[in-house]
Amino acid sequence: MYQLPSAFEFQTSIETLRAHHWRSYTDAYKGCEFECQYCLYKGPGEYGLHVQPVKLSVPARADMGIVDIGTTTDPYQPMEADQKITRGILQTAIELKIPLFVLTRGDLVLRDVDLLRELAQEGLVEVCLSVITLNDNITRRIEPNAPAPVERLRVAEQLANQDIPVAFHVAPLIPGLDTPDDLHTFGKRLAEACGSHVFSAMLGARKPYWKPFYEGMDAVADHCGSFETFERAYPRDFDFSRDAAGTCGIEDALPALTPLREGVTDGGAIYVSENYPYLTTGELTGGIYRWKLPTVYDMATWIQAQDGTVEWPDFLQWYRDFRPSEALVELVNGLWTSGELFLGTYLAQQGEGYGATDELLMPAHHTLVAKRLPVGR
Repeated sequence: MYQLPSAFEFQTSIETLRAHHWRSYTDAYKGCEFECQYCLYKGPGEYGLHVQPVKLSVPARADMGIVDIGTTTDPYQPMEADQKITRGILQTAIELKIPLFVLTRGDLVLRDVDLLRELAQEGLVEVCLSVITLNDNITRRIEPNAPAPVERLRVAEQLANQDIPVAFHVAPLIPGLDTPDDLHTFGKRLAEACGSHVFSAMLGARKPYWKPFYEGMDAVADHCGSFETFERAYPRDFDFSRDAAGTCGIEDALPALTPLREGVTDGGAIYVSENYPYLTTGELTGGIYRWKLPTVYDMATWIQAQDGTVEWPDFLQWYRDFRPSEALVELVNGLWTSGELFLGTYLAQQGEGYGATDELLMPAHHTLVAKRLPVGR
């Protein structure tokens, strides 16, 4: 029987519904040696010194939809060179035809070009390189053990040259880290390197690591585009009244999002905003996205293409074509009824349904840490 280290549901909240197409995720390791100071899943103390492999324990299935590898820890830890757990996941995906989204900062992914090419030939993989800036003076301090940004771009280009689909993930996008001109150049450079799409997510602030993260930002203040912009968007006394990770408001997010988005568009790629669906510039289709769960952007785009108001029964008939679990249908129905589902889009409640509007209502400024709900629950 083919196994995975773990298997959890991905779309479990409005935050994950806004931009993530994955049906499930798996982690090969606990902890992360890259020690990124802003990581939503960073544990207390010397997090990078306690990395452990996750033992194979969950049966893999052909009906798992898109499986994300790298949600809470990088799948290409240095110890992966010996452990080969991630490589085993790729081999399982080949055997069972499971579509994979592989998210990493590590250059060890190049070791697995043979398996990635085999998956790519059947449209079963996309590799996404995570990069927050091209400024190595900054990343050396707040991503101390990760490969340099220029190295990650080199990895992406080598993968693309092997006909392996590549995307980029600008996460977190930190206001003030780069100037608007640098953000435009950054977005265009990423787009030209991958040719497909670039995701971005605003910095999520969490109390357990906020003080040491701010100390890291203080250390690179002279290298930032505008440290004052960062301090205004994310004050030292950030409000941690919610369980979710907090983000800045739209007034502080837009000055960073807009030039990045324009750069990605100028470079010929699709831009995907994980916080504000209305900023996304196109649907993701083909390849692994043949097995996607629709995001809020996809839902809103479909409704806007219909004639007039769309009520729940008609929406549900369309939505069930993506084969969501009953638990997910229940979640979406609750968000539909409460009015929260389409915040951040140009849709408004009209009687018993939703239709296009000129009014844009912003979503709340938070992003939920992934809930570990076992697949099928």
